[in-house]
Amino acid sequence: MPIVVRRGRPVAEPRSRLLRFERPATVDAAATAVGGPLPEPDERHELARVALDLVLRTAEPIDAPQRWTTPAFGAEVDRTRAQLAPIRSRDALLASFRREASISATRGQPQDGRPAGPVRVAYAIRWLELGDGRDRPAWASILAGASHDLALAAASELQRNGETTT
Repeated sequence: MPIVVRRGRPVAEPRSRLLRFERPATVDAAATAVGGPLPEPDERHELARVALDLVLRTAEPIDAPQRWTTPAFGAEVDRTRAQLAPIRSRDALLASFRREASISATRGQPQDGRPAGPVRVAYAIRWLELGDGRDRPAWASILAGASHDLALAAASELQRNGETTT
């Protein structure tokens, strides 16, 4: 789903056509008719869904789950992001995502509406960074929101002009 801004709010809209990796796979009708397992969604879908959830929850006004606001969660996100920083492509990130033990232990299980954990959030942030080539700030700054970023930018501009802030 592409993310667009409507009236100042990011919104996920359905695509007019499916991308190659979103098209339904051919499934053996006999296997599903007798209750056979459906194919697992690949890691690209899982990572893209977490990234979309992250973008929507951290857009103004921020609607972050309580779990995401704890200092321990933020420290784990930042620590994992530091380990993912050397990864330079989404394919390499997906390979790392497949190998991640804490993720693979919960893969394929329903999330029951629970928000993603710190490792998945860190992978989602790196997925977004590799997608648009823009580095994201530390987790605490992401939760502080755009107004915090604007205030910091204004303060640094004032300091460059030789003015002081109080």
